[in-house]
Amino acid sequence: MANNVNLNEFLLGITVLWLRCPVQHTDALMIKVFSENAFARLLLGIVAAAVLLQWLPLANAMGLVVLLGALWVYRDVPLSRWQRPLLWCLVVTLVFWAATYKPEEFSYPFIFDLPGDSSSTPRYEFFANFGKGLCGFLLLYFLWTKPRSDEFIAAPKYQFLAVLLAPAVIVAVAIPALGLHLQPKNIEQILLFALGNLLIISVAEEAFMRLLLQQSLRNAIAVFTVNRWVQELVPLLMVTAIFVAIHSGLSGAAIWVYALTGFLYGLSYTLSKNIFYPIMIHFFVNQIHFSFLTYPLG
Repeated sequence: MANNVNLNEFLLGITVLWLRCPVQHTDALMIKVFSENAFARLLLGIVAAAVLLQWLPLANAMGLVVLLGALWVYRDVPLSRWQRPLLWCLVVTLVFWAATYKPEEFSYPFIFDLPGDSSSTPRYEFFANFGKGLCGFLLLYFLWTKPRSDEFIAAPKYQFLAVLLAPAVIVAVAIPALGLHLQPKNIEQILLFALGNLLIISVAEEAFMRLLLQQSLRNAIAVFTVNRWVQELVPLLMVTAIFVAIHSGLSGAAIWVYALTGFLYGLSYTLSKNIFYPIMIHFFVNQIHFSFLTYPLG
């Protein structure tokens, strides 16, 4: 048997999986199974189409299929105390790899660029990273659940204040700290960036940070202590540090700006346990930065 899986073999495998997804209507349990299989078929169809259109590397597509199965097991299958953390580590690795890996010869669909000082060298290019976007929606589907009865949730007015004030605070601090200046973009660039910012950047990054990391760490810590300050604050600070670490190349004031940004994104989730709040804040911060200020940094 050949060592490498070619495109035809991969698409044939997806077709078999799609056709073998059972359709049951007998009772409430089968309705639940059918709805999940419908989602699986939809994702497999999107992945296959993206590979055919050369919008997604074959290796990433295979990783996404494995990720779907791993998330399904992680959410629905009873696991022992050592199996769950091991599977969680596998899911984290798969998500990070599928969202960031890109073969040297591959290029995601080009959307637009921003011209630089030299007309032949753009200062910024925006590509539609479908691997990252699909990872985000997979995490939303499998990990976004109702808060547990023992979880801390702040009063709605504090949740609203966090969403309202966080973007303003972050931008107000970033402008002088990072030396940003007014640099408005044209309406076409703003709209194209808004679409990718929401569906690829904000959803994927916040689903990864809040649902897979922050919420999972909170649940793990809650096994060992009933102190809500420890349950909520430790995961918030840990994920804030991770947020800063994955934005490589930071130095000086940028480290503190990103620390504040990651903390406020996470705080909105801590107060609300609603993933839409950090997604909204992340989206507005990115959009204000891109639309009106120096972009990219440096």
